[in-house]
Amino acid sequence: MKSKKERLKKKAWQTFSKWIRNRDVTCVTCQIGKADNAGHFWHNILDFDEININGQCVRCNKWLSGNLNSYAEYLIKKYGIKKFKDLSSRHYKVMQGEHYEIEDYQKIIKKYEN
Repeated sequence: MKSKKERLKKKAWQTFSKWIRNRDVTCVTCQIGKADNAGHFWHNILDFDEININGQCVRCNKWLSGNLNSYAEYLIKKYGIKKFKDLSSRHYKVMQGEHYEIEDYQKIIKKYEN
């Protein structure tokens, strides 16, 4: 049986990824496919970061492993190099020990359900 934290993390991801896919109707990396996935630039980290997670088609996200060259170009063009570098800094900071707690998942669900 899953813990409360695991259940909330799953619900938070489902809620957030739906919000991302509604925000980005077209794949941000190829500009052609439908954004059926909420794809990470930094994989398996910063899972609820609106800059790190964007709509991608299945081809770019899964079969092209995120299509990261195009993804980086998209992020820099949309947010600028300063925010792109800030995203990298946040990635390394999180890798050093910052993690989500139950309250964080509850806030994410509340924010993105509306």
